[in-house]
Amino acid sequence: MKRSTLFVLCLVCFLPLACEDAVMDVDPPIDSIEDSRLDSETQIPFLVTGLQARFASVYGRLSVFAGGLSDELVFDRTVPGATYPSYGELESGDIALGNTSTGNAMLLLAELRLMADTLITRVDRITFADESSKSYALHNAYLYGAIARYFWAAYWGLEEDQGGGVINAGPFIPSAVLYSDAIDQLALAMQFAPTPYDAKVASSLLARIHLQEGRYADASAAAAAGLSDGDDSFSALFSTEVANFWHFAAGSGRTQFVADDRYVGYITDDPVEASRVPLTQVTAERYRQNRYPVSESPLPLLVWQEMALIRAEVALRDGQGQTALDLVNSVRQSHGLADLAAITLETLFVEREKELFCMGIRLLDQRRLGVWHLPDGTWKFLPISQRERDSNPNL
Repeated sequence: MKRSTLFVLCLVCFLPLACEDAVMDVDPPIDSIEDSRLDSETQIPFLVTGLQARFASVYGRLSVFAGGLSDELVFDRTVPGATYPSYGELESGDIALGNTSTGNAMLLLAELRLMADTLITRVDRITFADESSKSYALHNAYLYGAIARYFWAAYWGLEEDQGGGVINAGPFIPSAVLYSDAIDQLALAMQFAPTPYDAKVASSLLARIHLQEGRYADASAAAAAGLSDGDDSFSALFSTEVANFWHFAAGSGRTQFVADDRYVGYITDDPVEASRVPLTQVTAERYRQNRYPVSESPLPLLVWQEMALIRAEVALRDGQGQTALDLVNSVRQSHGLADLAAITLETLFVEREKELFCMGIRLLDQRRLGVWHLPDGTWKFLPISQRERDSNPNL
């Protein structure tokens, strides 16, 4: 083997320069493409598909890791398959800056943001024959750019209690600033929305951000303009090539994380709750989620039920108890659950953790409601990686 390698190196070194002409006549490789060739209207569907695929791979990881860091999921080494020390760090909130699982997820998120922003600049270099194609490109570029900034703000942090992220090896950006940037991009996504549904999706994410930031009136207004009963969920889609991360981290592919015991209690108290908190027993005492039973299961980011619960929370805070109750019961009815006779903020928050089970929301709610379950000094965000801290002079 060493001899053949040496022969190839020698051959390359002594090839005549005339060979350059022959190389220039060779067709481009079929598994790659020059960047300049992507500056074409015909490549827009390909570029958007790439954004969607990267979004799916990022969101799968973030929702699992957020569940592990929150009180939603549990890492129990007595469960067969629960062996990754990096997942154990999430469970304890004592997360090393060199945690490879979170570090790899951060790299994927950085790629998602870059891909979205690059599409915006690429559109400026393309002469479009069809303006609807341009609007489609810009809508998706701004939407996924907003999603990337939302992910940075919601899930990452520089310190245990300090949320935010970095862009292009720049200075640390606090969560509030990233949320503001995401809101600006969502406004542009709505401006270029190809369909009313696409505008509803952008408004739904806007509602979630406003709620997390405590802007209740804005959250209610955006939720009212967002997804409503009968609308499809906005989901990350998967295939055999890009699998739902839940399948291999907290599912039938491998069970690293299991559901917290209180979710079992919800079903024990009312078996119909299994329609929105689906569980499967893995040991005598532990159950895992079964919301995503196979590797191709779609992973919802936004659902109309969340919009109804946002409006219900705001109504309840404004003293409109009956409006809040009607909204909560509309959500329960979608799962065949009996109506509640009354609603309080406490019961509403329980409704949220059931309805948004395994969607990465519980971590956000714990922080905004001040119901942290781990000791002081533990991480409430996923830490910006040691690799970024070492290579970024601004950190």
